[in-house]
Amino acid sequence: MFEVQLNTQSMQKPTVTFHANAVEFFYATANGGGKSFHVGHIKSIELAVDNKGKQKLVLKTDFHTVTEDVDEKAVSKAQKLVAAVQAAMKIVSI
Repeated sequence: MFEVQLNTQSMQKPTVTFHANAVEFFYATANGGGKSFHVGHIKSIELAVDNKGKQKLVLKTDFHTVTEDVDEKAVSKAQKLVAAVQAAMKIVSI
């Protein structure tokens, strides 16, 4: 299982996990909220750099795109999570 708190500076403090072929996003908001994606539905996942030089985690499916800022101290863990998801995407087909 991989777990990364992507950004401690935002109010939502997004945390992403990868376990049993599912990527889940959790948010520290009043209404809870979260998003789950099976690797078979994910079209791409990557760490990208925006025009201000900030790292972002970008996950895309046919119907959703999730983009979250990544703190510098979380980049290494986020890279490992992305690599694990990408490896699972190659194995799983729906």
